[in-house]
Amino acid sequence: MAVVVLPFVLLYPKQVSLMFINGHHSPILDVVMYHITRLPELAFIVFVVILALFAERRVLLAVIVAMALSGICIVLFKNVIFPNFFRPYHWLIGNHVSFHHVPGIHLHSNGSFPSGHTISAFCSLALVGFISRKPWVQFLLFIVACLSGYSRVYAAQHYLMDVYAGAVFGFFIALLIYQLFTSSFKTPFWSQPLIKF
Repeated sequence: MAVVVLPFVLLYPKQVSLMFINGHHSPILDVVMYHITRLPELAFIVFVVILALFAERRVLLAVIVAMALSGICIVLFKNVIFPNFFRPYHWLIGNHVSFHHVPGIHLHSNGSFPSGHTISAFCSLALVGFISRKPWVQFLLFIVACLSGYSRVYAAQHYLMDVYAGAVFGFFIALLIYQLFTSSFKTPFWSQPLIKF
């Protein structure tokens, strides 16, 4: 999927992909995208932590560290590294561009790059996929994570490049921390679940 989306990120101006995605809307999509875009704020994080309580202790530790690291990265990216990256709202209002506003979504004007919601979605759902190890579950979680990123562009909260970067950062944070912790903590204590089901 990353290979499929990358040409759109590289070849088209960010405003073009924004207007294309935001322009294809419907009342049903508005409701679906509103709820999907809100999930990474807390639901995904709580879900993966609760699930990890029933996995090995080293997995729980990996989940906690990965989610904390993704949160730290979001703050650093938005406030220190890329503080002057404006969100679509800044461009849309500044140029008097007509766009579709999803009801209930409060649009922000700065802190665009990368998408924090997408980092959280890909990090948390990748961790669930690693815990599950079932291909069909991993595929389903990947689709949900992609929909979460898509919803950010649909709602005109982010550009496609913000979402793409967030997906890459979130997935690789999850992958690196999960691999590091599951390969490093091999004693029986770390191999047992915190809560036995």
